[in-house]
Amino acid sequence: MRNLHFLKLIYGLMLVMISTAFVSCVDDNEDTEAPFLKVSLTTLSFEESNGQPSEGGQDAFEISTNRKWRIAIAEEDKNWVTLSQYEGEGSARIQVSVPGGEAREAIIAVEMFNKVGPLMSENVTIKRGQIVPATLIYKETFGTKGDKDANNRYPFVDQYDGWEKSGEGSATVTYKGKGASLRKSGKLSEGYEGASGSTKLFFGANAEFEVQKITLKESQTNLRLTFGGNYSKNNNGTYDNEFKPEKFHFYLSADGEKWSAAVPYEAKKANDFWVFATANFTLGKAVETLYIKFAADEASVFSIDDVTLVTGNGGTVINMEAAEEPATTTTDATSITETSATLGGTVSNVDESKLTEVGVEYIAFSTGTVTGIDWTKAKKVTAPKATAWTVTIKDLSKDTQYAYRAFATTASGTFYGETKTFVATAASVTPIAIADLVKKMTETATAVDKDYTIEGIICGDPAGKNYAYGTLYVMTKGATSAGNALSLYNNKIDITKFAMGQEIKVTLKSGTAKIQKRFDTPQVEGFTEDDIQIVSANNPVDPVKVTVDQLASFVCMPVTIADASTDQSGTWKDAGSWKSHTFKAGGQSFAVYINKQAVPFEGQSYSATTGDITGIVSIFKGAGQIAPRNLDDVKAFASAKPVIVSATPSSIQFPSTGGNETITLKITNQGSNELSQEGLSGILSARIEGERVIVTAKANESNEDVTQSLTIRIANGNSIIVPVKVSGKKADGDTKGEFGSMTPFLFENGVAHYNAWGEKLNTDIYCLKLGTSSKTGSFTTGALGVTGDKKLSFYAVAWKGKSAKVYIRVNNAGSVEGGNMVSPASNEGATKSQPYTITFTDADYYTLNLKGLTEASTITISTDQNFSSSAVNNNNARTIMCGFQLY
Repeated sequence: MRNLHFLKLIYGLMLVMISTAFVSCVDDNEDTEAPFLKVSLTTLSFEESNGQPSEGGQDAFEISTNRKWRIAIAEEDKNWVTLSQYEGEGSARIQVSVPGGEAREAIIAVEMFNKVGPLMSENVTIKRGQIVPATLIYKETFGTKGDKDANNRYPFVDQYDGWEKSGEGSATVTYKGKGASLRKSGKLSEGYEGASGSTKLFFGANAEFEVQKITLKESQTNLRLTFGGNYSKNNNGTYDNEFKPEKFHFYLSADGEKWSAAVPYEAKKANDFWVFATANFTLGKAVETLYIKFAADEASVFSIDDVTLVTGNGGTVINMEAAEEPATTTTDATSITETSATLGGTVSNVDESKLTEVGVEYIAFSTGTVTGIDWTKAKKVTAPKATAWTVTIKDLSKDTQYAYRAFATTASGTFYGETKTFVATAASVTPIAIADLVKKMTETATAVDKDYTIEGIICGDPAGKNYAYGTLYVMTKGATSAGNALSLYNNKIDITKFAMGQEIKVTLKSGTAKIQKRFDTPQVEGFTEDDIQIVSANNPVDPVKVTVDQLASFVCMPVTIADASTDQSGTWKDAGSWKSHTFKAGGQSFAVYINKQAVPFEGQSYSATTGDITGIVSIFKGAGQIAPRNLDDVKAFASAKPVIVSATPSSIQFPSTGGNETITLKITNQGSNELSQEGLSGILSARIEGERVIVTAKANESNEDVTQSLTIRIANGNSIIVPVKVSGKKADGDTKGEFGSMTPFLFENGVAHYNAWGEKLNTDIYCLKLGTSSKTGSFTTGALGVTGDKKLSFYAVAWKGKSAKVYIRVNNAGSVEGGNMVSPASNEGATKSQPYTITFTDADYYTLNLKGLTEASTITISTDQNFSSSAVNNNNARTIMCGFQLY
């Protein structure tokens, strides 16, 4: 068993991160020099100037060390943070990639270790946008009264009296429902943080549920709505539990009369039966009250729980001033064969009760244009009245093209959707023009309904790197009109393998590829590098000349704005950061955006002048902006000003014994301009050698750190600052308190029965989190590997404002002498989601006596006194335990 350091009394203000990601230790060779570890950056931010998350990107930090190292990252954070390397030996540069998405934050731990165990660690925080503190406006858990009545019926919304609403805007809330009932049966909510685990809202036939009159403050326009979702359909004894967001929608209103379009949301799997849905949105204007309507397109398969509305970062802009006139949409043909097809449509801005007829008209169509079709000769097929419908046509002729359109009729008339076409033929890959694919896109990410191929020219410059990492801009060959371009996004693909001017064919596979207008930018996801075929190269890419007011309509296309000007000079971007510059043309301002990863633009100066500027159009806050593809796009503004672009490393940390470090500078336009340095004194000094700065540190004989700032300047240019630190003697290591009993408690060596998460922290402190807000948790260790009588000690706290009881059981011979239960006190730091900052005191320290252990003995730790095989409902069963010691 490994010897590991255990510091019994150092738990004050300890950062506890619970996850399931672990990396095994590997013994080093004999260490011959003092260990050191430093990281060049402690925070990497991927955000726009207003704090909103960026569209994704790539950045890097450097690890400087003389030992083996590893990086620990929470399992859930691996879904959005990708690192180029997770372990190694000696210094390294770590690339960090993140996709676009909502604001999130992750803390990764860089840990240096040898055969004894960890020696030092440093944390790096990864931020995507600024996390706005959430104010709870409204929450409904649906209470606990969802049992059948004396007539064996579940209560409907208007009959239910067990509502449990909370939040500052909930006092005025009332409810309205149709076909929806409250049920405490079947699979109840679990698997996500805050799952109440009791009564749920079940959607029957043609069901709707309205939350009415949520009170909002004028400032509360950036909002986040979350809910637990469940789908369960019995297909002849086989259950389908895959949630179908395309069949479950919610809408917003300011008065309960005029409703928005369906609000897009993301549904993440919580467990085998439930998902956790999140919608980030911004109200188009402030309102005093908010109404939310949930509706299901399929009967008796959907349930929801824990509907929660909080303040957030905002997102999709929601217009609640919907037009009175119904709007009909024709959906794409599916299930096409040589003789049949499924057609359909949707209608919005109308209550289902106002519909008198819905359906589809179709007609054979071989020549001419769809605008010239004589629809009086078309066949009409009706469907049951609903706001979304499909019909199956079975009288088609092989290889015949058909035109069709959806219709919806009310007392005020018949409203038709757009005309679409299809060919009655066996399924195959269907070519589709980029412009037509863009027209199919909505604000919601939707899987394509069949296999498509698109062809186009790469119009961005992958070598210029001025784009969100993993983004490839493609346009229709020779296009000069708007709507003929889109972005292909996959942050697992190295886009620099491609080149501007290449013609490519991309296969979009049904059910896998997704299309979306994300922040008004047409985007395709869900493809792989194998789906991209290079057809030809060196095709011309001619930017379209536009004016400022035309920018947004040409999104993803290369454009040129003539006679653009800026009244100040500067650099396009600095190392490790993005920049947005304000230019003017024709009396209108527009932004020129340089992405964080656009290395070719780093340190490149521009002058205050007038000229043509070119780039790809992107959208920010609804306005078009230009992202130059390369320096040639901004050559009219080139400047010869000298700039220090970067210093590597960007910070230096010496052990107390001192030493030498070399800083390598990246400089543009240096010419005869000389470098100089200042700021170091005492035991620290520096000298310049060409484009390098040599920093020397003498031994630090004190126990306190020496910290200074080194300033490096270039004549007639800029300066940069490099922090330098020499550790005091006390910081070089601490070896007190060795013990050899942690290994069996490590998460990967045991069995997580349910609702258990574990993590080993910086100083070999192991922590275990058990239970959820409504369920118990249970974990069994690996074989203890010791014999006889031992003591088991640990620190434990219960959730903020809650109580908990922790039970210990010995398996495979052995027992607990005396009581096997402890009742940890609640702790202010044990709340919300990770990371948890917890101050342990002596009162949180517990010791139990174990008798008659064998090497095969294990320990089960549970918040359920019966040690049940599955989780039990309990609102006081959540605890965090740290520092396990068996001795």
